[in-house]
Amino acid sequence: MTTAKRRARRIAADEAHSWARNLRLRNIQAKILLSMLTLYVDAEGACFVSIPALAEDCELSPQTVRRRLAWLQEIGAISRHDQWIDDQGNRNGNGRGKRTTDKIRLLYDVDPYLIEARAAGRAIAEDFDETTAEDGEISPTCQIGLNPEVSPALGLRQPYHLGKGLISEPEPEPEDPPKSPSGGLPDDRRTIEEGEPAGFASAFDGYVGHEVMRRDLALEEFRLLTQEDRGWCGHAVPLYMAKLRELKQRRPMNFHLWVRTRGFREFPAPGAAPAKPAAPQRRFVQGDELKGLAVATQIAERRELRTIRDQELGDGVWTQLAPQADLAAMARFASAERDAWEVVDLGTPQFAAWRDRLAVWTGAEPQAERIFLEPFDPTVHGVSAANPNFRLRKSKQGFRVPAPWPPRRDGTWQVAGESE
Repeated sequence: MTTAKRRARRIAADEAHSWARNLRLRNIQAKILLSMLTLYVDAEGACFVSIPALAEDCELSPQTVRRRLAWLQEIGAISRHDQWIDDQGNRNGNGRGKRTTDKIRLLYDVDPYLIEARAAGRAIAEDFDETTAEDGEISPTCQIGLNPEVSPALGLRQPYHLGKGLISEPEPEPEDPPKSPSGGLPDDRRTIEEGEPAGFASAFDGYVGHEVMRRDLALEEFRLLTQEDRGWCGHAVPLYMAKLRELKQRRPMNFHLWVRTRGFREFPAPGAAPAKPAAPQRRFVQGDELKGLAVATQIAERRELRTIRDQELGDGVWTQLAPQADLAAMARFASAERDAWEVVDLGTPQFAAWRDRLAVWTGAEPQAERIFLEPFDPTVHGVSAANPNFRLRKSKQGFRVPAPWPPRRDGTWQVAGESE
């Protein structure tokens, strides 16, 4: 077992390009831009590229590139971080020096289905905004029909309402007015639904950037939620904002898209108790395992093991670890003379193997011991350094252990002549 810190994952350009290629964004300009970003990615998944360079690569205007980058950030495919260059030419994110290109990180560890769901919601919203027409909007150019005498076509660029009454078919009978959105609720309930639902104002006003978001779209999506989801949404807003601050992201996705894609369900529901891991079972260590632990404590900490006395069980120590056969195998050295043991030097594979195993047994990181290689001679080692007879006592750093290698996990030992 090793205690070294695991190295962070590194991503190659072909892996980043494959990730971008498989995403279904329903936005061709954003897809091209994301694919181009993978050409500049480093091993950490970050890009340092300017807007003009991306505009030239994608054959888009710089303003379009800026909008598509904001769109990709909004759906959670990338994150952007401000960067500066100080007087020494070092890039930093602390505001020191001159402003430079942003650091764009590809969020390839995010669930792709979540990115695609947000992209789909964003694409639908954009289509709706582009196709919704106001009253009196000018229609596109119309073509002359096959039978202009019967059904004359609209003139060039005429408003829609100018074509009313030109249809040759009889006007249908007036229908009954549609039912209210309340679905037949009582009058008091209908009044509540026609206004803002309970919990909407607090959820929307607590959302970062709501000042520039459309309240009507947010209200429309919030109305479609069940009462349970409305409470869940209001409970999750502060949690989502705190998570954005932790990730140092300044722009969340629009509130109505977050509600539409049920982004609040990524957070625990209100009142739901967090799952607690089962408490490990304690056991009382005795016998050979206790003797082996005493030997390990002498090697790692150069002291005697402190035990406790239980009225029913006797002497031992409490632990939450499972039984360890390799520790019990150390019991054979409980009565051996420690000074006769061999020394494993600091920096050798044997030292690393003993250090890692002792850390598991004792629960602490053992430190190398200073071991003297010759007995103390007061006439040589105990005199002043100015004395011509003075000489340093030879020593080295390591562990004094009963065997070159620790026992295996099953409690067996390496025999002479067996390979390491």
